[in-house]
Amino acid sequence: MIRYIKQEIPRLHDRMKAQCYYRVESFGNMSHKDVVEQMARNGISKASAEMALRQTAEAIKELLLQGFSVTIDNIGCFSLALGMVADKTVEELDGSTKRNAKSIKIKSINLKTDKKLLNEMNQRCRLERGDTVRINRSRLTISQRLKKAQEYIARNKFMHIADYVNMTGVSRTTASLELREFAAHSNTTGITRSGFGAALIYHAYEPGQ
Repeated sequence: MIRYIKQEIPRLHDRMKAQCYYRVESFGNMSHKDVVEQMARNGISKASAEMALRQTAEAIKELLLQGFSVTIDNIGCFSLALGMVADKTVEELDGSTKRNAKSIKIKSINLKTDKKLLNEMNQRCRLERGDTVRINRSRLTISQRLKKAQEYIARNKFMHIADYVNMTGVSRTTASLELREFAAHSNTTGITRSGFGAALIYHAYEPGQ
């Protein structure tokens, strides 16, 4: 039995109607050891299960590093996704900035799930309704939150997502969405962004950037 949760989606504007999505209620993460023990319950020895898992992982890694995508029946297709290293931006197609291989890294490994796996799981799955999770609302309007962000940057030169969360009372997810929206309209908000991951900051926009 799987329990599902009705989760409210963060709203970019206070006038937007509340929407939601459904997610599985997680009971924790099963480790590599747990998977080996699960395989052993189906008639294979733990040693054989351990070897099979490790050799499969190693084979997938080696084939991906050779430039292939890798399909495992009843699991899916693995492929590499590339991104820029910290503090580097994507070059324009016909721009003057040129990036070499040292500026690019493997960002993640994609998994496109096998449709057969999804179909089999849907046939076996039994769902049970769980809780409804709502997002805590900020006492400030979106305009007031923008003004606070602008004032903070004017005083401190730059701002992290955590700073915005502390100032406004919104969740980190909402903060990330709102700040991304501010940066996308830097001509009107006066806010732009630089960096990636832990190095991501928001700062004043200067025309010509």
